[in-house]
Amino acid sequence: MPFVVRTLLPILSLALSGVPGAEPRPGHMVYLRTIDPGIEQDIRYASAHNFTGHPLEGYEAPECLLSQDAAKALARVQTALRAQGYGLKVFDCYRPSRAVADMGRFATEPGDPLKAEFYPRVDKQDFWRLGYVARVSNHSKGSTVDLSMTGPDALPADTWTPSATPVDCTAPYGQRWHDGAVDMGTGFDCFDERAHTDSTSITATAMENRQRLTRAMAQEGFTGYSAEWWHFTYTRDATLNTVMNFPITPLAP
Repeated sequence: MPFVVRTLLPILSLALSGVPGAEPRPGHMVYLRTIDPGIEQDIRYASAHNFTGHPLEGYEAPECLLSQDAAKALARVQTALRAQGYGLKVFDCYRPSRAVADMGRFATEPGDPLKAEFYPRVDKQDFWRLGYVARVSNHSKGSTVDLSMTGPDALPADTWTPSATPVDCTAPYGQRWHDGAVDMGTGFDCFDERAHTDSTSITATAMENRQRLTRAMAQEGFTGYSAEWWHFTYTRDATLNTVMNFPITPLAP
C-alpha cells in the first residue's frame, strides 16, 4: 500500500466517525416490515406532510424501525386487533437524534408552512414549553411508536401533495385529512388539547376507538402518553435507554 494511502486512511476513518450518517444500525434494531409486513406504514417525517413542512434529517427512507422486542410486541397487538376486525397503521417509530434536533430548530426559526393543519391554535415559540419538541426523545431509543388504528369504518387514505389545502386537524372526521385510519378524534401530530388521550371534547366513537387501541397496546407492554393519543412506549425492556442517531435507510432486498 502506498505511503500516502496508509497515512490518509486513519485520518479518513477519524473524519468519517464524526459524520452523522456513519453510525451503523445496532443489531437489536429491526425493520418492522420484516416482523409483520401487514402493519400499514405512513412514515410522516420522511415526507413534508408533518408539522415542520419538510422531511426531517436522518429519514432517508419511509421505514419503521424498532427494537426487536418492541417490534414483536407490536406484531402481537396487530394479531389481537385483527381478530376484532381492526389493525395498526404507524406514523413514526425510531427517530434519529438529528431529527429531534431538526424539530427543535424548526421551533426557533421563522415560517409556519403547515400551521393551519397541525397547530392552528398554538404559536410555535411555545412548542418547547408545551412539550411538543424536546432535546431527547424516547423515539431515539427504539422503544416508542406513533400509530393509529385501521378498521371497517375508516375512510380511504388520501394521497398528500404539497398543493393540498391544509385542514384543521381537529375538524370533523369527514372533513380533515383522510389518513386511512378510523376516527380518533384528531389527526396525527395535532397540537391541541383534543389530542389528549382522555379528552372529553371528541365524539363517543372516537373515544371508543382510542380506548380500544390503548387496551390492545397495554396488553403487550406499551404505555401511552396522556398528551398524544397516538404515542406509545414499550416498557418491558429496561435496556432500551441508549439514544441513537443512525439514519433510516431503505430495507435491503
